[in-house]
Amino acid sequence: MNLFLLLLSSLFLGFVCYYSFIRMRADVRRPFILLLAYRFFFFAVQSTLFYTIYNNQLDAFFYHTSLVELADDFRKYPSDILLFFQGNYNQMHLSMWLQQYLQEEIRVAFFLKVLLPFFIFSANNYYMLGAWLTLFGTLCYMPFLSMKKYTPVFSIWLLVLLIPSFTIWTVGVLKEAFVIPVLFLLFYYFNRIINAKGKDIFSVVLFTAFFLLVWFVKYYLAAIFLLICVVYFISERVQFSRRMILGSVFLIMLLVIGLGYLHPALHWNNIPEVIYISYNLTCTKYVDAYACIPFDIEMSWTSILLNFPKAMLYAFFSPFPWQIHNVSSLLVALESYLFIALAGGMIYRVITKKIHVLKIEWLALFLIILIGGLLILASPNIGSFNRYRIFYLPVYTFILIKYSGFTYASIFLRFKKRIE
Repeated sequence: MNLFLLLLSSLFLGFVCYYSFIRMRADVRRPFILLLAYRFFFFAVQSTLFYTIYNNQLDAFFYHTSLVELADDFRKYPSDILLFFQGNYNQMHLSMWLQQYLQEEIRVAFFLKVLLPFFIFSANNYYMLGAWLTLFGTLCYMPFLSMKKYTPVFSIWLLVLLIPSFTIWTVGVLKEAFVIPVLFLLFYYFNRIINAKGKDIFSVVLFTAFFLLVWFVKYYLAAIFLLICVVYFISERVQFSRRMILGSVFLIMLLVIGLGYLHPALHWNNIPEVIYISYNLTCTKYVDAYACIPFDIEMSWTSILLNFPKAMLYAFFSPFPWQIHNVSSLLVALESYLFIALAGGMIYRVITKKIHVLKIEWLALFLIILIGGLLILASPNIGSFNRYRIFYLPVYTFILIKYSGFTYASIFLRFKKRIE
């Protein structure tokens, strides 16, 4: 019976892929096939790495194991479905540890609720569940790519979505695999709302619904995305003057303060404490994977400022040669060195005045440097940092590719010709 359901799930997955292809605009079908095949391949690579290096002990397998236990519970006690969505986990017929974990980890519990529709079509199989999520993420990227199709930066954005470290953490059964593609979809709806001057009610509803999903799964990414949207709107739609600049700065400050009231961890005064707690947790939890980067961190902004130069060094130049100890860390290092080379090309072209970088892009780079430093202070483990940094990696890589001179390279021109 399980083999039959697995075959049925595979056939249905293939049908959805084909249906999505024929329903898609003809001019983005080739990018869709490339992106989907590439992401399926990296899901296979990810599964192999998780098995060989981490012995299937990562979050992805915990989510699947929990879903299997929940499915068994729902099959025996259908009334527990309502209790699950109401959050009454202690009244469900689950193991005590899972009941307690769901009560303590609210975001994990919510993410399991999000995963349930995908799990229904997976025949209780981890790989089918990962494949469905990978397909969902690819479909979320496509409206964004369609929006960029007839712009000079389309090929750059497609190349950005093919970054190996970005891809490997945005496929499969992971929070990032759900959240990051949805953020691209949100940006597409945000542009539609702007262009329609708020009159596109359908886009407003979808934007709100997907934003809430992201907020309850990873609230800090939702907060950063909201800030990006405000800055993007100001840069694109507001005519700059001294009064408008002051008004925009005041608006952004109000938004930052407001986010602090929406979640305690986002409050300005609480950030040093959050970083300190996360630093100690990371050094304890992931000590077997990578050596923890030593920082003399305390619960104060003064301590963060003192450690920040070292943090920036590790955030944008690691892994260093002495930190490479397996194939995965070697590949991460090579990718990191490629970013450094692109950054060097960009700096050279700026100094020689061959390019003019937009002010909004300089601001984006400044914020990325700031976020990267804070992130590695909170996650001073090279492996976990390379996973968590992927939310700013697309913008960072886009700017580097756009201005480094790489777009004039023959390999990029061949890629552009084939894909367009």
